[in-house]
Amino acid sequence: MFEELLQVEQLMTEGDDNKALELLKEISKGEKLTVEDKIVCTLLDSHINFSLGKREQAIEEVEKVWSNIRKMENPILILYYSNIKSNAFWTLGKFDEGIKFFEEHLDVITKLQHKVPKNKATFFKKKKSDFLRNGGILFWFKGELDTSLEYHKQGLALGKEINNKSSISSSYNNIGLVYWSKSEIDEAIEYYKRALSISEELGMNQRIASILSNLGNVYTSKGELDKALENQQRSLEINKKFGYKRSSAISHINVGVIFQLKGELDYALDYYEKGLQLSEEIEYKSNIALALNNIGNIFDLKGNPDLAIEYYERSLKLYKELGIKEKTALILANIGSNCKLKGNFKEAFEYFKRSLIIYEELGNSLGSALVLFQLVIEAIDQNNQELTQEYLEKLQQINKAVKIRSVDQRYRLAQALSLKSSEQPRNKTKAIVLFEQIIEEEIVDHSLTVKALIHLCDMLTQELKQTAEIELLGEIKDLVHKLQEIAKEQSSDSILAEIYRLEALLALAELNLKETGQLFQKGLALAEEKGLENIALNIREEQNRLEQHIKLWEELQEREAPLEETLQYVKIEESMKQLQQEETVTYRKLFSLKI
Repeated sequence: MFEELLQVEQLMTEGDDNKALELLKEISKGEKLTVEDKIVCTLLDSHINFSLGKREQAIEEVEKVWSNIRKMENPILILYYSNIKSNAFWTLGKFDEGIKFFEEHLDVITKLQHKVPKNKATFFKKKKSDFLRNGGILFWFKGELDTSLEYHKQGLALGKEINNKSSISSSYNNIGLVYWSKSEIDEAIEYYKRALSISEELGMNQRIASILSNLGNVYTSKGELDKALENQQRSLEINKKFGYKRSSAISHINVGVIFQLKGELDYALDYYEKGLQLSEEIEYKSNIALALNNIGNIFDLKGNPDLAIEYYERSLKLYKELGIKEKTALILANIGSNCKLKGNFKEAFEYFKRSLIIYEELGNSLGSALVLFQLVIEAIDQNNQELTQEYLEKLQQINKAVKIRSVDQRYRLAQALSLKSSEQPRNKTKAIVLFEQIIEEEIVDHSLTVKALIHLCDMLTQELKQTAEIELLGEIKDLVHKLQEIAKEQSSDSILAEIYRLEALLALAELNLKETGQLFQKGLALAEEKGLENIALNIREEQNRLEQHIKLWEELQEREAPLEETLQYVKIEESMKQLQQEETVTYRKLFSLKI
């Protein structure tokens, strides 16, 4: 009987929940089942139902047998129960409850492990390794990455002790996730590759697909989008070949993310819609919500915020129904961004605050840092210095606690933005120094480097308007060139199209009319090709403005008017404002992680 139950677990590991359920039903009909066997059957049935989305039923089912398990003081049964419950806690976003449960049950399991029969000692260590990984995941969600890493490595050590390659592969995969979150990308790739190698050796096709997907996500964060796409498409091919509908639905979404970042919005939308369709077919509700969110992002990028909000609200409703608080907080932040794009700044502020409240309740430091950064920007826009300092201090506290490079850069960038908004020249100088530091550092999050470049350009552009110094124009052009290189590497077409517009205006200020026309046309062609309707409209307006005043510009060119004069007619600040807006929408985190 024990061997048959292991077969059920193997089917679950391979992602074939329906086959696992069929086999379990057959086993449950057996006449020679012991009390222990019956409890394990109930626990496995609960685990499968939870995976299939029947969460309330699954939790009720597992709680029914807990009192009997506790009385029996059977460490293996306690581990079975503890794994299912801890998995449910992090899936539902109940991280504080989950950590408390994990620590209490780890203590119980440790005290009772002397009762494990010798013939089941290896199996016990395998299940304990699984439990330690669940603890690591809970601490990962909380942003306590060093503690997470510690538990994952403990799980890895147990897996190595019993030479369970499947367990070792799982631990390597999750350690890769932690290093990715710590912005230690090379280490993340190394661990993912180790996990992949073992999974390929074992022929664990669904695990292979999952790790390839995670590798794709890491390469995406590095800006290596072609490598990312190669890994995600390999993952998708495996999922299609073996009929893993659940994983296939996720893979479609992750491929869509890359096309979105490449600026191929129609391709991205196709993949998101296919992921949505597959998720609806198998009633994979959490993935339905994710697909809806990502489709909303596409319509935001396409300049259709009203349609975007429809998808965001559908996603939000579903995440609330599922009780997944962490994702609920994410969608609230996305709706806040949408409101901001529509000019509803007070409403945006309220959505960001609601998002922060949830992240803080969950103790999710990374999520809190992301939203606090946005709230600092909103407080600055409202010219509310008191609120700006309040949110900055909260962000500083998180930065001190988590010691993650991306959070540190985000805090210093928030500082710089606050100093930039000051009227005091010395504060503006401090802001410039911080922006320059971030630009010169190794890129850990492209969105932060891009924002620093854009805001430094903005400051120098304002100074250029006042001083008309040729040297400043040269500095701005150098920064714009760096920005252009990153946009090309990241295939960030909305930003790139706006850069062409900005370069055209700088060329116009230098009276290079031919180059101005060429750059406008380059930006317009890109915007039209990628379906970036708002940007295309803005560039056409610039072209019309130039045509309407062409005699003025020809006269200025003929007499070689000084920069001081030409800058009066060039609306560089409008382009800078639009560039800042495009950066905000483009770099959203949309990945689906395979834990």
